[in-house]
Amino acid sequence: MPDTAEHRADMHQLVQQRRAAGLPVWDRKIRLADIFHNEAMTFEQRRDAIVARLRASAWFKECDEYDDLPQFVEELSETRDVDEFDGPWDCIYDIADADRVWIETR
Repeated sequence: MPDTAEHRADMHQLVQQRRAAGLPVWDRKIRLADIFHNEAMTFEQRRDAIVARLRASAWFKECDEYDDLPQFVEELSETRDVDEFDGPWDCIYDIADADRVWIETR
């Protein structure tokens, strides 16, 4: 699910539908800000803490093993550096967007 103009348009439409139905824009929030840019932690420590928090979330627990989210979280857990991290992270972020899960990184 790349961040494309089509994806952004679909998410805008989803938000409008939720607002019209009286629903909040976001169903859930996963707080990662305390980890995401913590320079006191090594890359591996941050990666592992992010993966652990994602896996502990109700959002993740609702997925079955064949859904995209668990597969991308597993891929994320195996990344060796920031460049490798960005690919699966972008996919996870887009899935969260579609599932109306706010991932707080700041």
